[in-house]
Amino acid sequence: MKQIIKNIYHVGDNECSVYMVDTQSDQGLVLIDAGMNLDMIKHISSLGLRFEDIQHCILTHCHIDHIGGCAELNRALPNIKFYAHELDAAPIEEPGHDGKTAASWYGVKYEPVKLYRRLESDTTLTLGNCVFQCIHTPGHTPGSISVLVESEGKKVLFGQDLHGPFNDGFLSNLQDYQLSMQKLLDLSADILCEGHFGIFQPADEVKKYIETHKFQNQP
Repeated sequence: MKQIIKNIYHVGDNECSVYMVDTQSDQGLVLIDAGMNLDMIKHISSLGLRFEDIQHCILTHCHIDHIGGCAELNRALPNIKFYAHELDAAPIEEPGHDGKTAASWYGVKYEPVKLYRRLESDTTLTLGNCVFQCIHTPGHTPGSISVLVESEGKKVLFGQDLHGPFNDGFLSNLQDYQLSMQKLLDLSADILCEGHFGIFQPADEVKKYIETHKFQNQP
C-alpha cells in the first residue's frame, strides 16, 4: 500500500492492482476495481483512510480478478455504488457468464452484484471534488474502460490490463484494442496505474508502456 500522488493510492495487489481515490468530500473514497476479495482493502487504515468511507467502486471490466471481491464488499458496505460499462454489465450482474468473467481460469465461482449505473460510451462522473473520466477502451473485453483523474496538475490514468490477454471467450477484439490504445496515447497521461504491472511515470514511461503493447498486439 502506498500513496501515488495527493489523494490517490495503490491499495495493493490481490490478483490485480486495486487503486483508491479520496474525493475529500462527503462522497468519500472511490475504488478502481475490487480485486478478488477484501484482504487488502480492509487494511487501508494504514494509509490513514477508513474502510467505512468507501462509497463508490468503478469496475474497469468484467474479469473475476477485478470484480471477485464485489459481493463481499457489498455485504460489508450495503450502500456502495458500483459502476461499469454497459457492454460488460451482464457478466457482472448475472450468473452463468464464467467464460466472460474468466472465473473458470481461477477455479472459483463469481457472485453477481447489481450495478448502480451502467456507463455508456465515454462518461464523466463528478464525485465530490474529483472528476472521473471513464473512457471506453474496448479490446481486452467489449466493455473495458480506462479512468482518468487529475491531481496536483497531473493526469493519472487507471488503465487496467492494457497488456491483454486476448481471448475469444472474452470477446476480445484486437482492432478495437489498437484504436483504444491510440485514444489513451492521445491523453498524454503523466502517471499510469496498470492492472498487473504497477505504476509508470513520468509521461515518457507511460507512452513507452502503451506503445510497446500496442505494437506487440497487432491484429
